Amino acid sequence: MKLTKTQKKFVKKNIRKKSLRDISKNLNIPLEDLGIHIKETWGKEKFNDLESPRDILRPQSIKYNKKLVFVFLAFLVFVCYLNSLGNDFVSDDIPIISANPQINNISYIFGPLIFNIRNTVIFLTNKLFGLDPMYFRLPNILLHLGVSYLLFILAAELVSETVGLITAIVFAVHPLAVEAVAWISGGPYVFTAFLILLMLYFYLKNKKLLSLLMFFASVNILIHSAPLGLLPFAFETSQGALKKNWKRTVPYIVIIASIIPISITLAKQRAESLHLEHYQEKTLMSPLLQIPTAVGEYLKLMFFPKDLTLYHTEISFSPVSFSLHFFVFMCVVLLLFFLYKKSRPLIFWPLLFLIALSATLTPFGISWIVAERYSYFASAGIFVLVAWTMEKTIKKLSKENYPKALYLSLAIIIIPLSIRTIVRNRDWRSHDTLWIATAKFSPSSPQNHNNLGDYYGRHKQYEKAIEEFKKAIELKPGYADAYHNLANVYGETGDIENAIENYQNAIKYNQNLWQSYQNLGAIYFNSGDKEKAKKYLEKALELNPENKNLKGIVDTL
Repeated sequence: MKLTKTQKKFVKKNIRKKSLRDISKNLNIPLEDLGIHIKETWGKEKFNDLESPRDILRPQSIKYNKKLVFVFLAFLVFVCYLNSLGNDFVSDDIPIISANPQINNISYIFGPLIFNIRNTVIFLTNKLFGLDPMYFRLPNILLHLGVSYLLFILAAELVSETVGLITAIVFAVHPLAVEAVAWISGGPYVFTAFLILLMLYFYLKNKKLLSLLMFFASVNILIHSAPLGLLPFAFETSQGALKKNWKRTVPYIVIIASIIPISITLAKQRAESLHLEHYQEKTLMSPLLQIPTAVGEYLKLMFFPKDLTLYHTEISFSPVSFSLHFFVFMCVVLLLFFLYKKSRPLIFWPLLFLIALSATLTPFGISWIVAERYSYFASAGIFVLVAWTMEKTIKKLSKENYPKALYLSLAIIIIPLSIRTIVRNRDWRSHDTLWIATAKFSPSSPQNHNNLGDYYGRHKQYEKAIEEFKKAIELKPGYADAYHNLANVYGETGDIENAIENYQNAIKYNQNLWQSYQNLGAIYFNSGDKEKAKKYLEKALELNPENKNLKGIVDTL
């Protein structure tokens, strides 16, 4: 609708005195029409300088009671994750929590920079409830609810309340989040997402100090969340206000720059640890191969969350697979250009997706190519775009029955995703269920074959255990842990010759594996060769001087 001469004069007179929203109310005209007039009269730059364009581009939306939204999200999260509360400590939970004496020390609460909120929660949980996995998992679930609700608040503010509702619901029930939420060791990704969303919320409210504190706290939990400090920069870019507000983004950039030296040091330590403890080769991967592949795989898991697994080892790098991944990646790049030109405020969300993943897409081999926990926060950016598309489509197809069509569409989404999440929680119930579930989708993972060997060994199925350990070694020659575990099985079955041979192979590939030295010492002691026994046990003690039992044995020889 064209503005009248009187309306145009009113706009010109009040353009610097009142907000665009107030002017539209005074003139009783839609914000969209006011925005079009300003662009036609003064140009796009003037329009961007006046007020955030999200106020102009925001579509009319249903209003929702925020308390009811929170209650509904709490109900969904409770239903989806109730069956995970009884899960045991699994995988990294053992060295990080249940077998980690450091969680009893007050020094545990400090992170790489200073105070670590998540470590503090672990410390207090242990003091209050002991080593009960339910209480260590509960904070993840509660914060997942918090993340879902904050997504509703932010997406409602930046896009529309309906988009916020759809985004929050999909995020709350999506099975891709299970690895971060139901696995205790995935907790840092949930804590970080919650703090980063608070950072954005306070940034929008112009509470600078609180926003910066949230960012600093998140980095101290997960240092590779540092790139998320670029989100204020991305936000101002999406609003066309970077030229006006660039100074507001500087403190975040300063924090990122200040922790680069620490990040480099930790990355080197991580690479060395992966090489020594996990036998990963120190090789560089081409970003041109890695980034399109990872982005394509993450998007596949978001839209088709079927092949969920701890180890994503079945990623294909064949020409056909890479071509598909590259095509999907280029679609994301083209989407960025399209949104920048046609609907710039929406560009913030795909930028969030890419920025949130960026720290895990390095070529240095310090992270998995794909890990579901990495995509926990990143998925929110894609879910907002899906929600926006849903809202537009449903409005267009069902004008008069829009609310009913919307709620029906949500039900169709909620039910299958919730069921998949509940089923996925069961995979994380124990070591046994996790390794069996992982084997279905990661048949070429040497780590999982080693884990399966441990599973069969504990259940006295020695032939299957030997088969799994040999398969792990076949897939990863020089896999010292698998040699050690294979030797353990031979020892239990009385095949001492093969036990000695495989312990020797274990220390050949990992000279720091004190358990192999200890077991060799025990074998030679039992066979009466005290000289060799002392030699291996002394080496084991040298590598593990804090082991009092081992020291006592050595002292008696």
